[in-house]
Amino acid sequence: MKIIIVGGGKVGYTLAQHLVTEEHDIVLIDDDADVLNHADETLDIMCIKGNGASVEILREAGIAETDLLVAVTNGDELNMICCVIGKKLGAQHTVARIRNTDYSNEYKMLKQELELDMVINPEMEAADEIARMLQFPVASNVETFANNMLEMVEVRISEKDSILNIKLTDLTRQLPSRVIFCAVIRNDELIIPKGNFSFEPDDLAYVIGERKGIYKFFNFMGRNSHKAKNITIIGGSRIAIYLTWLLEDLGMNVKIIELNKERCLLLSEILNDTLIICGDGTDQEVLDNENIQAADATVALTNMDEENLISSLYAHQQGVPKVILKVNRTNYIPIIESLGFDSTVSPKLSTAYNILRYVRALSNSQGIAVEKLYKILRNEAEVAEFTAKNSPDLIDIPLKDLNLKNDVLIAALVRNKKIIIPYGNDSIKEGDKVIVVTKTGFIADLNEILEI
Repeated sequence: MKIIIVGGGKVGYTLAQHLVTEEHDIVLIDDDADVLNHADETLDIMCIKGNGASVEILREAGIAETDLLVAVTNGDELNMICCVIGKKLGAQHTVARIRNTDYSNEYKMLKQELELDMVINPEMEAADEIARMLQFPVASNVETFANNMLEMVEVRISEKDSILNIKLTDLTRQLPSRVIFCAVIRNDELIIPKGNFSFEPDDLAYVIGERKGIYKFFNFMGRNSHKAKNITIIGGSRIAIYLTWLLEDLGMNVKIIELNKERCLLLSEILNDTLIICGDGTDQEVLDNENIQAADATVALTNMDEENLISSLYAHQQGVPKVILKVNRTNYIPIIESLGFDSTVSPKLSTAYNILRYVRALSNSQGIAVEKLYKILRNEAEVAEFTAKNSPDLIDIPLKDLNLKNDVLIAALVRNKKIIIPYGNDSIKEGDKVIVVTKTGFIADLNEILEI
């Protein structure tokens, strides 16, 4: 596919980085020469300096032959204008990043009136991701599939857990509910576990099941799986606003600590039922005065990774059960995880993955396209969701008889709103939602899980 990306910032660059590996023809437009020089030196793409809303610049980029235009500049209005002009000049599909909270209730109208094929809001996506984590505080991260019917949780195994040193085949028989262990990270290596696998302390496990089953699994492990109630947010960013709206709907109590006085006044106007504290969230005295140790969870959402890390370290030291921090620089994530923080959120990565899923769906409009995408361990593995249709090589055949590629796991099926954690005698039916885990490279079509 030919894809034009307008905006070479964090999201635009990350998206281009992923799309190049899938052999798309990428053109990046930005008005910052330094941004373009960095992209030109590190990626095999075409770079054009200029305004992405300029007819001349878009024509130079080949807009008339473009399959997809993605506008991810820092300006919502500029992104919308780019997409409108791009569509008029021949772009087949358009995606706009729109972040302002003023537009949060108008996405449907904007898509219709501006003929946008996809609207994406990184801050709203990040807030949704954090809210899921706070509903499963013992999990490091939580991802949903099949219209939120199915959940995948990431959990760090400790020396006290009851599942240690038990073969997976035996453990599965002991569990009070049907879940599947779809992936494990051990010593920075990703494993798709087989029947003779057994857990060791410090393993990072990915577990898929329905919500009730996940709760029962945590209780079986001896972990407290109750939702967090009192949340302290450090930094009054856009994500903090979206997150507060979500948490208040879930019945949680929210306190926001923000340094900027003008921002505090704005937050007070928008969030009437939230306690807003004007103070420095990296200052231990401020955190002590706000009784940080009594919080069920802290979420660090300032615009500075270093400030988020400092606040999180202190909260962790004070015994806060759940600590979540936002990370802008993805190269910091391994360092932060090495300090014991598994619950990190990267809005730019979430945005890039959502657009990447959309690109794969466009690329594979005639096949069984990916509907949801989640990447594990710096893109070494993927969890993807498909709907099975018109695929005689997959449908109505026992899973044990399918010639699957190595390191491919069919983790779950959803049929008529019923979740199936499959065994060898189960089979895929027409219309099933199919959740696939693979470390064989990206999969754009469900049929690609089979060995040819």
